[in-house]
Amino acid sequence: MAPTRTEERMSTLGSLDVLDDVAGASLDRLTDLAARTFHAPVAFVSLIEVDRQRLISRKGLAMHESHIRDSICAHTLGSAAGMVVNDLQLDPRFSSLPLVAGPPHLRFYAGTPLIAANGVPIGALCVMDSVPRQFSADDRRQLQTLGMAVMNELELRTLSGRRDPVSGLPNRHQFAIDYAARALRSPGQDCYAVMIDVLDLPRANEAGQVLGMAPLESLIRRAGVRLNLALDGVAQVYHVAATRFAFVVELPERGAIERLIQLLHDDLIRPLMAAAVPLAPQFHAGLCEATLGRDSADDVLRKMMIGTHSALAGHVTCCWYSPSRDERLQRGYRLATDGQQALQQDQFHLVYQPRFRAEDLTPVSAEVLLRWDHPQLGAVSPAEFIPVFERTALMDGVTAWVLEHAFTQLAQWRREGLSLTLSINLSARDVARKGMADAFIATLLCKGLSCTDVEVEITEGEWLRADSLPGEQLKQLAAAGVRVAIDDFGSGYSNFGYLTELPVHTIKLDKSMIDDLPTDTRAQLKVQAVISLAHGLGYCTVGEGAETFEQVALLQAYGCDEIQGFALSRPISATDLAALQTVPYVSA
Repeated sequence: MAPTRTEERMSTLGSLDVLDDVAGASLDRLTDLAARTFHAPVAFVSLIEVDRQRLISRKGLAMHESHIRDSICAHTLGSAAGMVVNDLQLDPRFSSLPLVAGPPHLRFYAGTPLIAANGVPIGALCVMDSVPRQFSADDRRQLQTLGMAVMNELELRTLSGRRDPVSGLPNRHQFAIDYAARALRSPGQDCYAVMIDVLDLPRANEAGQVLGMAPLESLIRRAGVRLNLALDGVAQVYHVAATRFAFVVELPERGAIERLIQLLHDDLIRPLMAAAVPLAPQFHAGLCEATLGRDSADDVLRKMMIGTHSALAGHVTCCWYSPSRDERLQRGYRLATDGQQALQQDQFHLVYQPRFRAEDLTPVSAEVLLRWDHPQLGAVSPAEFIPVFERTALMDGVTAWVLEHAFTQLAQWRREGLSLTLSINLSARDVARKGMADAFIATLLCKGLSCTDVEVEITEGEWLRADSLPGEQLKQLAAAGVRVAIDDFGSGYSNFGYLTELPVHTIKLDKSMIDDLPTDTRAQLKVQAVISLAHGLGYCTVGEGAETFEQVALLQAYGCDEIQGFALSRPISATDLAALQTVPYVSA
């Protein structure tokens, strides 16, 4: 049996996904244009369902829906050229309708059908007036043109450029369009925006490598279906990134949105069968408050992302947008973008923190430390900018700058007869760069220095293995005579096992091991044990972060080879370091 016209219309409306306020908001400009073009106090876009008409965009009319028996637009569907009624009170079909017989007592109607690409009329664009009017042939053509523009806008929502190919849901581009339209319709309206990650990227990449893309896409698609069904009638769901969905909703207070998130969490984490593989979606949500007309779509997406990444980092269900985290991210981005200019404008400089031989507190070496005097932000700590640089290509240039200036200074000291050696920090990124060891040695020799004049400090971690590129680079440096030190030992990932496979010369005990030495017996036992074991394996030991004379005395008593910390010297200039070597430290 062939489908009826009503069934065809409902099927077309469903495929267009336009029966909501979000779709209507995108039409408000065209509705306003229709009212202005025909100097009509009332204009609206009406979509016709089985037993009602829904006014998804309207101007000058409070009503948002009515029964189909009260719809003038339902009559317009049958006429490709549209319908004009000069005086509704004189037409028996419409004279008793509520809008005609009662307030606002409308008298004039002109409508043009909205015909989808499949030829099915789904509604009408209409203008109305409270007085009888004439409507010329030219007026009809203009109204038809506006009607086609309305239909084009509705159908644009279904184009591939506005739909995610995996889920079939509206994408980030459509989110931005709909959000902007919503802001024009309800400026100043407060709402909540939510982003949900159903499979964090590391797990997604791992699953893709094991299972291929088909099961992964199936999981994402099914998670999208679940979310869309759960929010049916509540909010439009958008697929805004590979594994992320978003929606905007108006609720009375934070507690309401948090309860909704918990319900969605319980629904989404149920296992799914994806390409015959049982998979469990993850759930991490980022939430933010937004005010339509004040916060742009980009602002809202960015704030939701900040909340989502906080939830992922904290391994929790959801996190609210944090202004302080946003400020840190913005500052980090500024440091990353300003770093190249800082190199070119000599905003960096080096300071040196001495290391003292424990038995007589004579300075024997110094750690090179980078400092940045930012023209607007002032002094920026390396603890802040080095991690930022390590995530960019800038780190290579910064390391090269440090080596060039540190080796130049060391060569100057050698010419002055000073025997102090330098210890230079290298990041994981530095050591993992192919050819780093060759470049390091070449720069050193170019300055007339020996490889035995320097030491490199690296922070241990799982990335550091003897059979890796970093391990090979360290072996090459050590073979040339450069000493290798493990920095911050005892602060986290500490493993003597792999250290025996690498050419390590020095172990630097982290400040966290030194802090409680005077008062904590367990700390004393741990430090003594590490020093004893390190010596047994042939390593030199350095106690770093010693801030009191009690700590210094205990490290001396435990046989630590060298000591570094504020109790003996803060980081100082090259000039002060040279003076310190000629006049050794004397304890008060």
